[in-house]
Amino acid sequence: MDDTTIRQNDNAKRLILTQSTVSFLTYAGSTPFLLGAVLLKTGVAGQNLSFDIQHLLSVYGLVIGSFMAGTLWGQQVNIHNVWQNYLFICSNVIALALWMAFILFSFTNLMIAYISAFVVLLLIDHQLSKSGISNSAYFKLRFRVTLIVILAIGVAAFSG
Repeated sequence: MDDTTIRQNDNAKRLILTQSTVSFLTYAGSTPFLLGAVLLKTGVAGQNLSFDIQHLLSVYGLVIGSFMAGTLWGQQVNIHNVWQNYLFICSNVIALALWMAFILFSFTNLMIAYISAFVVLLLIDHQLSKSGISNSAYFKLRFRVTLIVILAIGVAAFSG
């Protein structure tokens, strides 16, 4: 093997490792939503646990929603077209709206706000993917995980 082939193989291995790591971490991020939904749905959450499942889900949803909105901020830094201002504004509006919902809403209404935010963020990612700004494989992963998270949040919202 020559040096070019070795470098190409190393780059391919790094890309596969990076994609599998991103996939793993993305799915792992849905685990607290799933666990919270199961605990609330089965009634385990009400059995003298030393922590409040609804509060934990509320805080975790806020963190993840803010993080996902922040990814738009990160994407807009490298874009120099009409999307730049749009992503900058969306990132801030979504994050601030989630914080306001966290402060003002009941648990069920907060979960509905999180579902709405995750759908909006997914639709923005879909447009970025269609425009060639982001990777279509990333959007497919986001779609699957967002579906899991939305279903788990929906179960949690109406179980608690």
